[in-house]
Amino acid sequence: MAEKEALEYLERELAEQITGFDSSRIFYRNQLFRFTMATAFLSAATTVLIAVEKIIGFKELSIITLICSASIAVIAAWDQFLRSRELWIQKTDTWMQLQNLEANVKYEKAKSGQLAQAQIDTFYDRFDKILMGEHEAWKKVRIEQPPRSQTPESGNQLG
Repeated sequence: MAEKEALEYLERELAEQITGFDSSRIFYRNQLFRFTMATAFLSAATTVLIAVEKIIGFKELSIITLICSASIAVIAAWDQFLRSRELWIQKTDTWMQLQNLEANVKYEKAKSGQLAQAQIDTFYDRFDKILMGEHEAWKKVRIEQPPRSQTPESGNQLG
């Protein structure tokens, strides 16, 4: 009976983790999309506002242009802080590993009908390694400083 309970526990935990990582990867993908689109929109708006100001000579537009330009820097800094691209990729990798493990468990269960405790333990060890590996990768992303962009004037990295 312990084998059945252990397998049910593993299957339940796998399903919960797969759902959680799927939610996380979608969140980070959406964040990356929002930051990318906001930066592109504000860059385009800044360019258009500069042109409109030059054409119609309405000096007050320069305030809006400066706000758009400053907003780009804030969004870029926020994106660098969150590291959405790296976390999206990391969460997707973990999600795929968990799905692969779940498929392997289901296959072995379908193939033999009943899993031995040793097989369940092997699958659980793999599950644990996936989660701990993800945690280590997350710490690495949070600890490492993101690469700084180069300034167009100097061509040197900020540091």
